[in-house]
Amino acid sequence: MSYLHNAPESFQDRAFVRFRAMIQDTSASPEMYLAEADDHKYGGWGAAHDTPAEIDYENLRECSVFWAVSIPGESDWVGNRHSQQSVSTSKPSQSHKYPVPAAHHVGMQLKVYDTSAAETLKTTDIATFVGLLTSEPLQHELEVDNPKTVPTLHVLFHKGSIADLRNEVIEWIAREALADDKEAAEWVLLSCIARVQSRAPPILPPTLTLSRFPSSTGPSSPPPTLHAVLAYLFPSVSLLPLSLETINQTPFMPESREEDLHSGWLQLPRGNICLVTESGVTEGGVNEKGVLNLRATQESMIHQMLDYVFPFSSYKFETDITWIVLSEGRKSAFFQTDINFPLNAESSSDRLYKPKEDVVLPAQDRLEAFRNLVCSSKIGTTGVAEDAAEYIQNDFVNQRKVNSDNTLSTSAAKPTVTADDLIQKMMVAKSLALSLHESEVTVDIWKRMKELDMKRVERVERMSDLG
Repeated sequence: MSYLHNAPESFQDRAFVRFRAMIQDTSASPEMYLAEADDHKYGGWGAAHDTPAEIDYENLRECSVFWAVSIPGESDWVGNRHSQQSVSTSKPSQSHKYPVPAAHHVGMQLKVYDTSAAETLKTTDIATFVGLLTSEPLQHELEVDNPKTVPTLHVLFHKGSIADLRNEVIEWIAREALADDKEAAEWVLLSCIARVQSRAPPILPPTLTLSRFPSSTGPSSPPPTLHAVLAYLFPSVSLLPLSLETINQTPFMPESREEDLHSGWLQLPRGNICLVTESGVTEGGVNEKGVLNLRATQESMIHQMLDYVFPFSSYKFETDITWIVLSEGRKSAFFQTDINFPLNAESSSDRLYKPKEDVVLPAQDRLEAFRNLVCSSKIGTTGVAEDAAEYIQNDFVNQRKVNSDNTLSTSAAKPTVTADDLIQKMMVAKSLALSLHESEVTVDIWKRMKELDMKRVERVERMSDLG
């Protein structure tokens, strides 16, 4: 099987090829084909057969037709990972359908027979299509006497569905690090993707506590497998293993001593994911240094700022760190976080603390796809669709009204829904959009975020009832 970088006409008819491409046009009407020919052979996929005298309409199927082009602006190193062939230098078909005028490229008609797969493809989506290469009339010229023929790829399958890939990432995190808890894995992924959006007004990444996270049953205190799994996906992942010794005796903040700046646990690069474990904390007291260390950590979580300590003063420096706290109790023993999600783990904690070498990795190309998905999500930007903005505003007003009515009708006071709650939910919705590689938060994404959060609240309440 060859990668299709050279002129399509250089391949034999019905050659088995791969084409890494961008969807340029999705407007063509679907095409009908016979699923089975008279000789009981399969139809479609460019197979040649005689048209029967009488057509069995129950035998008709539909395929979707797209126009795809080689990826505009793709860096050389990306293309070289897939093929050492050069891009076609012959005149491409339908050159007006490529965004860069007069640029050499490959363009072709795609016929996708999997209707569910076709529904996921949108304009500017990038995917690798595998199929049989033929030359056929343009779909919209089928009724013309002498239709123009163009390269046509009958797609057997394609790799590029962001939603499917995202689900694979979540399933892998859950399976390898979180005792198959997919809901917890999704919250971890969304937290890792979040970053500082604005300083004024402050729109900061929400902090996450994975509560009811069992401690290791072994004699030692191994790091949780989640640290290794996240390190396979993201470029910068740190572990802060809390213990009384760590809290009371080690530096958390950078400190100048004799005109030399000493580092601390919290001096981390922008974009870092910091996993805080509380299982190593035993009974005992926290001294003054420990209080300052815990306070500095909380300050970084809430305000994304860190004090650098100098002899006569301290200066605050901006941070951009994702904070995930693993706590054995109902909530963190030391920190206030935005989101609390109780882990639904089995009684045995062995799977949560297996060593890095026991992590089952996906195939290398799949692992690279995972990394591309999460890292591009983390550096991406997303807005809010106009109709979604109005919907979210109305939803927030209605939620406050319902909350107020419930408080008046019951003796128990309900937590007030505040603007900070809206900002936090918006951050989660943006992370959700970014994880799907969507450029905007839509009404559907907002509803999906609300459903995700509702399940979280239900789990918190259910686990609280268990004691």
